[in-house]
Order: sequence, then C-alpha cells, then structure tokens
Amino acid sequence: MKTVLAILLLALCLAFSYFYKTGNPRFDAYNYSLQTTNKTFTLNELKEQKKVMLLYFGFLSCPEACPTTLSTMASTINELSLEELNKVEFVFIDLDPERDSLKDIGDYARYFSEKIIPVSLPLKDLDNFTKKFGIVFMKQNIQSEMDYTIEHSVDVVVLDQNGKMQEPIHSGSPKVVYLKRIRDLINNKDLQK
Repeated sequence: MKTVLAILLLALCLAFSYFYKTGNPRFDAYNYSLQTTNKTFTLNELKEQKKVMLLYFGFLSCPEACPTTLSTMASTINELSLEELNKVEFVFIDLDPERDSLKDIGDYARYFSEKIIPVSLPLKDLDNFTKKFGIVFMKQNIQSEMDYTIEHSVDVVVLDQNGKMQEPIHSGSPKVVYLKRIRDLINNKDLQK
C-alpha cells in the first residue's frame, strides 16, 4: 500500500512540475491576441507570413539587460537590408504590466527602433505565455522608491519561419551573432527540427 501511495505521490509531483514549467496546456501562445500600441496580432499571423521572430521579454525600469539587448537589436536592424527586414520581426514583450503602460512601452521600444514591436499582456495571461517559451520571471521586492524589480530570463527567444523555437540568442551576444542567426534562418540554414 505504501508503494502505491508513493507512486501516486510521485506521479502527482511530476504532473505539478510539468504544469508549473509549461503553464496551462490549453493556453495557445501562438493564437493569443497580442496588443501593440496601434493593433493586435498573433504569432501565428507572423508564422503564416513566414517571418523569423525574435522575442525579447523585459520591462521599462530594467537597469541593464533590457536596454543593452534592445540596443543590440536596434544595431542589428540597422545592418539588415530592406529585403531581410521584411522577413523578420523583433518583438519586445513587457513583463511588468502593473507598472508599465502600453504607451510607455511603445515610446521605449521606439527609442531604440521603430521596427521593434512593443507588446503588453494582462498579468493573468503573462505567466502562461512566458512559460510556452521557457521564460522565467518573478517580482522581487527591493528597498528603493520602485518597491520592486522584475528578475527575468534575458535570452532572446528565436522562432523560425515555421514558428518552431530555435536555439536562443544568449544575453550579451554581439550584433554579429544576431545577424548570422537571422540570415541563416532566412536562408533556411541552422534550423533545429
């Protein structure tokens, strides 16, 4: 009897662990309507257009990783040809909807580049959305006027033209890494099946 209970407890723990890691299995991140400053779109719509997608998750008061990554994205955008730019989308997804307004996120993204799409999700959906892409974030109380910060994954999520996750671009990678990954994916090289 103890063995059966132990097995059931283990199965329950594994199921909880899987659910916690991947989020609600019914939540469809690719068909979720993402709100930008002037429209809504889904990742599936970008996939249907055969776009390579670079998703970066951050927040406005992020002191270092977010501005550094968005600056590298902007520098990458400046190096791509118009033909290449038409085959890739750069999306900045806010992790602090309690504090960051969509207008402010839009202004912030545009500061770096008009080609970076700012996105905000309601907090109730953000956890499930981020888990689908392996992004972890957590509100962390701090002693400052801000009251809290957001600890978060800092790699850039890369989706190929078929919407399949590829190896992420790691935090701190230089522009040449972004350019090579984008160009390889546009030319159907370096795809992970």
